[in-house]
Amino acid sequence: MNSASSTLFNLALAALLTGCGARVEVPPAHVGKVKTSQGIEAKVYQPSSFRLPYSPMVKNQLILVETATTAQQEALEVFMPKDQLLLKFDVRGMYSISQENTDTIFTNITPQDTGDSNILYVPNARVYETYGRQIIRTKARAVLSKHTIEYVLSNLDLVSNELYEACKVELDKTPLTVHRLGLADVRPPDIILRAQETAKEREVAIKQAEAEKQIKLANAEAAREVALKQQEVDLIEAETQVLVEKKLAESVSEAFVTQRSLKALDKLATSGNTIVFLPMEAMTNPAIMIGATQEALRE
Repeated sequence: MNSASSTLFNLALAALLTGCGARVEVPPAHVGKVKTSQGIEAKVYQPSSFRLPYSPMVKNQLILVETATTAQQEALEVFMPKDQLLLKFDVRGMYSISQENTDTIFTNITPQDTGDSNILYVPNARVYETYGRQIIRTKARAVLSKHTIEYVLSNLDLVSNELYEACKVELDKTPLTVHRLGLADVRPPDIILRAQETAKEREVAIKQAEAEKQIKLANAEAAREVALKQQEVDLIEAETQVLVEKKLAESVSEAFVTQRSLKALDKLATSGNTIVFLPMEAMTNPAIMIGATQEALRE
């Protein structure tokens, strides 16, 4: 076999062997790269099925990286300087792998076995542990320690958004993309809970006292209105009595009294042995005459 024939034979054999590699698949929400004896190839495989290039000396393999959105949770305990107390809480977030930034994953994270010798695997959780966990923990401590426990409890949404923005700035520099992140299951120390319970009990007591006060004020106002009405009635009756007495006083003249007195004396004169002594001014003073006449009549 001459040189030219030998070259053609080798090329044909290489082409044949290349097509004899194992068939592998990149499933949805994954990307892949082929690892050969020369290292990791630059080409990124999107979800698809293909054959690995054949090598008689080294086993070529497919490295898969999960890009699906997954949930991660961090249980943290942060010392709050303004309260001098520990605050326990969770940070929960949704993360995915940015397909534009996967090169560092293939080169920096050791993939794990899958049970298939042709495929190695880097799960999303490994990427989070490598690039995200420390950022989340550091930023959570930095953000929450600026506030009081009371502020955090009263403004969970605001603090969660502040934490999200702080983490996003750092995670944008990594293969991780954060979609949602926030505080959850915030657990203040018992002393804070007792203080809140005491404050609530005090608030209820104040409201109850205020309600009782309003009832008493209402009752007092009602009694006042009744007293004013009674006073008004009493004044009307008193004014009426004064008017009656005034009217009677105006209608009783000296002539009227003298006339009535003479009638009384006339009756006394016809009453038998009754003796009545009258002073002389009685005939000219109606008051004396009335008193004497009444006394005589009683006798």
